Parts: sequence; C-alpha cells; structure tokens
Amino acid sequence: MLTRFLTDRGKHWIAGAAFCGMAGMAWLSFALTESMFSLPGGSAPIGARDAIREPAISPAGSLNGSAPSSAALSPSHSVGTEPPEARHALYAAADTSTAAGPVLGPVQASPPAFAGKVALTFDDGPDGKYTPAILDILRENDVKATFFVVGTQVSKFPEVLKRIHEEGHAIGNHSWDHADLSKLSSARIRAELTKTDEWIEKTVGFSPSLIRAPYGAVSALVKKEAERSERPLIGWNVDPRDWAGTDSEEIVRNVKSHTKPGGIILLHSFGGKQGKLDNTVEALPAIIAFLKENGYQPRN
Repeated sequence: MLTRFLTDRGKHWIAGAAFCGMAGMAWLSFALTESMFSLPGGSAPIGARDAIREPAISPAGSLNGSAPSSAALSPSHSVGTEPPEARHALYAAADTSTAAGPVLGPVQASPPAFAGKVALTFDDGPDGKYTPAILDILRENDVKATFFVVGTQVSKFPEVLKRIHEEGHAIGNHSWDHADLSKLSSARIRAELTKTDEWIEKTVGFSPSLIRAPYGAVSALVKKEAERSERPLIGWNVDPRDWAGTDSEEIVRNVKSHTKPGGIILLHSFGGKQGKLDNTVEALPAIIAFLKENGYQPRN
C-alpha cells in the first residue's frame, strides 16, 4: 500500500516538474522576444524582429521633427548645378525649439552630427572691403564657409555675392535689412525673406535653402514662415563677438576655448563696431590654423 502511494505520488511530482519546466521556458522566451512563438519558416520572432529595427532618427535640421524632404534639401528655384547649401552640414544643426530670449541673444544650435567638422559662418555681408578680404583668406587656405547675407547688401554688392558662390561657399538668407524678425508680423517676415531670396536668385541663379534670423531672435511666427518655405533656421554655438570690437587675439582664444566637433562659429563680413572688422580679418588665419592643427575640418 505504501509502495503504491509513493509510486503514484512520484508520478505526480514528475508531471509537475515537467509542467513547471515548460512554463519557465515559455516565460523566458516571452521576456526576451515578447512572443512565445516563432514565425513559420524559421523567421525571427515578432518581438525580436521589432527589437532589431533601427529607430528613426530625426535630424535637428528638420523643422517638424522628421527628416527634411527632398524639396527641403534643394533650393526651390535652383538652376544649373546644385548649390553648396543643398548639401550643407548645417541642415543637421538647425535649432527651432529654443524660444527667443533677449533680442541680441543667439539661438543656440544643436551641433551637427558630423564628427570632426565645424562650420565657419559669416553674417551681414556682402560688402566691398571685408568680405573680399575674408574670401582671399579662405581661398588661400582652401576652406569653405557659409555667408548669411542681407538683401540690401546683396543689392549693393552683387559681384561680391557672385564671387562667394563661384568660389564654392554656401549662401544663406539673413533678411532684407537685418530686422528683428521676432517683432514682425507673418506678412512682414515673409516679405523680408522673399525680397532677399529674389535678389540672391537674380544674382547667382538660385534662392538659398538656409535661413539665419538676425540677432538669433526667433518667434513662433518666424519658425512658421521658415517651415512654410521648407528651410531650417540656423543658429550658432561659438560666438567670439567680433562684431563688438573684440581684439583679434581674444577672438582666437574664444574660438579655441569653445569649439568642439560639430561646432558652428559665428563671425561677420560686414558691420562691426564703428563699421570695422579688421579684428575678424586678422583673427581668421589663426582660427583656420587652429582648426586644421586640431583635426577639425572647416566646411560649409
């Protein structure tokens, strides 16, 4: 009697252990793949297939959080070959999430995802003195840059803008007369950008695909107008304040201290304190030398 009881009891224990083992394996499979079953034909489990799918990465250059469309990556009025800004590294650096602070406060851009590369940018030109001097230095050092130009200056110095384009530099829209766009209506913002686009296109054959707001002052309306035109707003993250009359040595020290891979350096090719930018011209060769010596690749 006792032998039969123990035998029957042993069978129950064996069956229970087997059941627990199967349940444990099923739980482990679910924990790893979110599915207890594999697809027919040897395919990976549904959960595992989803897990290895690469997430969609939205470039910071997109105004709506998604990758820029093909239309956004090329100027709408381009003629001939694709201009430099259509392949611009600064697309990955646009910042449309930072609310405008003080009028003179810059829009801090997220660095572009180009390891080892930095962007040299020059605002407010062109002119007949400093822009050509800057272009000479860039040509001598085989360096490309981005010039965010003001429409009124383009109308005065179209030949200098042509040189900027012919020498392979990128061109961006910096408004018609350097107005604080964050204080304007949608109609005025659009007029500032459109009139500048028209002059640039008339001069070099295409309208620019980059926008930089004067003073870095951005409002919801400015962002909306930029999005309407399918163009990113470009800020900066290195400002040596050349426009304020900072001496050339301090400009270089500032660039050395703050430049990191993916940096956007803000300089000027017109304007400056009392209309002078000799400090920028003096500092530029040392800036370029520093960038090259430290493995950075200045690019437009």
